[in-house]
Amino acid sequence: MTLYIAIEGPIGVGKSSLTRKLADTLHMDTLYEIVEENPFLSDFYDDINKWSFQTEMFFLCNRYKQISDLGDTAIVSDYHIMKNKIFARNTLNSKEYGMFEKIYDVMTSELRQPDITLFLTADLPVLKERIAKRNREFESAITDDYLRTLTADYNRICDQTPNSLCIDTTHLDFVHNEADYQYILSQINTVIGEQHV
Repeated sequence: MTLYIAIEGPIGVGKSSLTRKLADTLHMDTLYEIVEENPFLSDFYDDINKWSFQTEMFFLCNRYKQISDLGDTAIVSDYHIMKNKIFARNTLNSKEYGMFEKIYDVMTSELRQPDITLFLTADLPVLKERIAKRNREFESAITDDYLRTLTADYNRICDQTPNSLCIDTTHLDFVHNEADYQYILSQINTVIGEQHV
């Protein structure tokens, strides 16, 4: 049985960084979402109402293709495809979301699902600091309210997702502090068992 770990959380929380470390520790492959390749993303942050449907459909199609191509590979992914519905619910109007949800449900009905999903969270100032450090120009327009809403949505969904862990990284530096990283590994171990970690 091959393991599939997905890492989720709001923008800037550290999903990709943790993906790299876990994959190295567990000797698994990585799967990263396509972000900067989305041709609508810069326009989206400038005018969310106008560009949200195109943006979300691009992400959905690309994520579907990536996961469909996984086969039985042991993988750590820096996203869960459910994030499409989280973002779409916050950006699309009711008519657009209705169309999007129908397409999403058809595309994901038989898609491979993670064995465990890690939901990372952090306080707003920490998220903003991490976003600023990676210096992506298109992310400079992200508002505090948008980040707060995403964080609240992820916290709510974590409680409803089977085989999930919610980890507050506000005071954790799992990239540079080995003790913090080992703490996260120990939390994962409680869900997937020692044979993997």
